Amino acid sequence: MSWRRSWALIRHELKALNDDPGSLVFLLIMPLLMMGLMKPLFGLSLQADGFVGANGAEQAVPGMAAMFVTFTGSFAGFTFFREHGWHTWDRLRASQATTPDIMVGKLAPTMTIAVAQMVALFALGVALFDLVIVGSLAALSMIVIGFSLAMLSFGMAITSLSRTSLQLNTYVNLAGIVFAGVGGALVPITVLPEWVQSAGRFTPTYWAMDGFLDVILAGAGIADVVVPTLVLLGFSAIFTAVTALRFRFEESKVYVA
Repeated sequence: MSWRRSWALIRHELKALNDDPGSLVFLLIMPLLMMGLMKPLFGLSLQADGFVGANGAEQAVPGMAAMFVTFTGSFAGFTFFREHGWHTWDRLRASQATTPDIMVGKLAPTMTIAVAQMVALFALGVALFDLVIVGSLAALSMIVIGFSLAMLSFGMAITSLSRTSLQLNTYVNLAGIVFAGVGGALVPITVLPEWVQSAGRFTPTYWAMDGFLDVILAGAGIADVVVPTLVLLGFSAIFTAVTALRFRFEESKVYVA
């Protein structure tokens, strides 16, 4: 593997994102608006659960951050679909760049965006919505990285199964809403029916929210979030296995701008 070749691809992908900042703005502005709208409702729910001093930001900030970071899963896929749309995929494969070079060059920017998005939303949650993080920031970072990795690998798994960019976008967006709904991001997990709470355990969002709320509300430290972090890494391993089994470099894909 050549870091020089991977870095060249990373710069190329960052330039492409810079030329189309609309989606990046969407990933920050929309969750902030929803945090403001949902905060009062979440505050009442948390107070009913016994968190008397809660103002709702404790659920709204991690919930909306978790929901919207799911949508970054499609970013990684689009980096591959764009190459097909530009008719440069075969040229890239014929270059000196190896498969690891290409994968690192394509995926590193998306992972960076996902982590940066969550860090920015938590920071803005503190500044704008009076979010107080009682627990360890290191523990919070573990969940942020684990969840971002899970969503990146999920996006690649969907990419490997999608024939067109429209399919990729549809499947990732649908999954984002479902994950958020049953995983306790869109609404507190405690207000959902028991069968939904049980189903939520099979989503990465459930474990991310479990870790986030433990850190924010219960003052959890690193040792307390080991289990949800490991579960998120387990999801990443499953999604990566799907990608490894299904993704074919020689397969033609259709990019619809």
